[in-house]
Amino acid sequence: MLTSNWLTRDSLYLCLSAFFADMGYQAVSAVFPVLLVIELKQPAYLLGLILGLSYGAGSFWSFVGGKLGDHHSKKVLSIAGNLMIPLMSFSVLAGNVAMIALLFIFGWWGRYFRTPTRRAWLVEVTEPVYRAKVFGFLHALDIGGGIIAVAYSILMILLGFSLKEVMLVTALPLFISTLLLVAAGTTKNKNYIQNEVTHTENSKAELARASSRLFMLILISATLFGFSYYAFGFPIVTIAESKSGSLSAILSFGVYLSVSALSGYSLGSAKNVRGLRALWGYGYLAAAISSAIIGISYSLNYTYLLYLLGAAGLGFATGAIETFEPAIISKLGSSSTLSGRMGWLSSSRAIGLFVSNAAMGFIFQFSQFASYTYAALTSLIAAVILFYAESKSPRELRDKL
Repeated sequence: MLTSNWLTRDSLYLCLSAFFADMGYQAVSAVFPVLLVIELKQPAYLLGLILGLSYGAGSFWSFVGGKLGDHHSKKVLSIAGNLMIPLMSFSVLAGNVAMIALLFIFGWWGRYFRTPTRRAWLVEVTEPVYRAKVFGFLHALDIGGGIIAVAYSILMILLGFSLKEVMLVTALPLFISTLLLVAAGTTKNKNYIQNEVTHTENSKAELARASSRLFMLILISATLFGFSYYAFGFPIVTIAESKSGSLSAILSFGVYLSVSALSGYSLGSAKNVRGLRALWGYGYLAAAISSAIIGISYSLNYTYLLYLLGAAGLGFATGAIETFEPAIISKLGSSSTLSGRMGWLSSSRAIGLFVSNAAMGFIFQFSQFASYTYAALTSLIAAVILFYAESKSPRELRDKL
């Protein structure tokens, strides 16, 4: 694997860092909603507020991290953000709900701060032609860590450990994740700058303007999709409150993560998949359909298998989105602004996530079916916008992406 022409030692370390990071904080993501709403008896709107602040204010820190990455060491900034994530694990040591919420939020902010610089760092050490494949591999390991997180969370609960003890254990893989960032190098791929210069010399003014327009439409679409991209904590609560129970709810998170990992790597490795089309079709549109399935399942009291279908659909959509969004953005501009563009992408998504989780938490309190309907409709709008963007982009630009 280390000698592969598409996966270098540095890109492997960055992907493995993501694997261990998700092995930590994805367990927190699975356990925290149950701990807060079921065990600590807090209202669903508080969960929505906490998640909304985690993602919404995280948009600011994504923007700051991305901009700083254009002028300072991407490695140092990535490590600094990664070191904050274990605050999520240690939040359960706080003595009251307010402090638990704040530490959870601060941990998420650290994750958002390091994401743009880590993505830009990965682009720099990767052969341009393999970017979609490497981002798909990154997502697969990312999610693979989450699957293990769900597995050990369930096992610990079955063995009698408390939810708080599960959250404390998550600090260990997060520490390993940071060590891998420290070990990764920053030498740019030999074709990284060369590829960009060739493109700049040969590009026409109209193609440059089209790239700029497409970049803005992708940001708008990503933000609108973010309005629908609620945390999986809501389906976890929905399934836990149904006749399926808490363990089945956490298991559904595992299904979501498994399908997400497989779809991300498979789509990223496929040679005949067009990035833009995959993003709106396999990503945004699939997410709209899946949210509708979960809402209808709850409203009509359907079986657990239909919940799993909705969870799998959301996973498939997430895999496509996490693979193609950064791969496309990496090709729409110069290397000097790469980290900033990744920051804009993370920020646009985080702004949407803030609105989504706040709205989901509020609507969820009154009607779970209505909350999933809201998510389905906003995902559909995002898909339509990106479909329009693809249809209006020059063929040369579509082929490049």
